[in-house]
Amino acid sequence: MLRKIISLVGALLFCYYGVSYAQIQMDSTSLMWSPRVKGMPLPRGIEVSYKANIDYHISSSSDLIGMGKSEIQKNRLFSTKFRFPIINRTDIKVAGGFSYSDEEFKFDDIQTNDYPLYRSLNEKNLKSIGGSLYFLHRVKEKSFIMLRLSGKFNGDYWKEHIGDPSQETFLKYEITPVFGWKINDSKSWGIGLSYSFSFGEPFLFPVIVYNHTFNTKWGVEALLPARLKVRFDINQLTRVNFNSRVVGGSYSIHMDDRELSDFKTLELRRSELNLFLNLEKGITDWLWLDIALGFRFNLKFDVTSDNHRFTLSGNKVFQQDYIIDSYAQPGRFMKVGLYVTPSKKLIEKLGF
Repeated sequence: MLRKIISLVGALLFCYYGVSYAQIQMDSTSLMWSPRVKGMPLPRGIEVSYKANIDYHISSSSDLIGMGKSEIQKNRLFSTKFRFPIINRTDIKVAGGFSYSDEEFKFDDIQTNDYPLYRSLNEKNLKSIGGSLYFLHRVKEKSFIMLRLSGKFNGDYWKEHIGDPSQETFLKYEITPVFGWKINDSKSWGIGLSYSFSFGEPFLFPVIVYNHTFNTKWGVEALLPARLKVRFDINQLTRVNFNSRVVGGSYSIHMDDRELSDFKTLELRRSELNLFLNLEKGITDWLWLDIALGFRFNLKFDVTSDNHRFTLSGNKVFQQDYIIDSYAQPGRFMKVGLYVTPSKKLIEKLGF
C-alpha cells in the first residue's frame, strides 16, 4: 500500500511539475525577448549524479603546520538538484531550485600520514544544501533581464564539536544579474556581473552569456568565463557535448589539530577547471542518462581563516596568503547521472 501511495504522489507531482515547467520553457523559447534559442535542450528538472576524481597527488605547505604530501585515492561527489516553476507570465518567468551534495576525500596513506589537513579531511562528509531563485523579465520587445540568486550552507556543520559558530559561518551566497538581447530565434547574448565562489574566493567578475544554434546539429551555450558547452545533436534522443567549466566552492570545516585550535572553523576553498566530453542519451523522451569523462586542472586547494573576504581583483584570487596552501595535480574524472526533463509527448497528449 505504501509503495502505491508513493507512486501515485510521484506521478501527480511529475504531471504538475512536468507540464508547468515545460510550458514555461516552451513559451520562453518562442518568445522574442527570451535568452533561450531553438535547439537548446530543456533544462534539467530533476537530476541525480555521482562524480569521482581518482588517484592524484597533493602537496601542501604552511607556516603553522609545515609541509605535507599525499595521494588522494578517491574524491567522490554525490549531488541532486530539483527545479520547479513559480510564476509563468508573458513578461516574467520565475523558477525555484533546491540542491544537495555530499563530498568525501579518501587518502591512500592516511594510516601513516599525520599531516593535519589530510587527517581532518579523510572520509569527512562535506555537505552542501541550499536553494536558488531564477528571474527572467522582459525589458523591451527583444531585450531581457536575468537574475540568479542562490544561498547554500557548506561544510561539516552537523558535527557536535563545532556547534558554537553561527549559521552565517557556513552560509555561502551568490548572485548573477545579466542584461541581454534576443537577436533572432537562433542567437541571443547578454552581459552582466557575477558574485560567486566559482574561482574559490568570494569574487565579483564580469560575465558574458552567449547562446547560438548554428544548424540542426551544432550549437553553443556559454556563460563566460565560467562555462562553455559546444553541443552536437546526433538525433532527438542522443547528444554529445564538449564542455569547459570552472568548478569552485568553499567549505567551512573544523580541523582537529592543536596548532589550529584557536580557529573554531576554517574555510577550505577549492577551484578547478574541468574539460570533458559528455554523452546524453534519452532512455525515454523525459528520462535521460548522462555520462561524462574528462580531465580536471587544479586552480585552488587552500585553507584560510577569512570568512567571506570580498575581492574585486582577479590577481588576489591566485595571490593570497593562506594558512595552508596546497597544489593538487591534474587528473582524470568520470561522472554518471540521471535527469528528468518534461515530456513533450505528455504535454501534447494533455493538450498543452
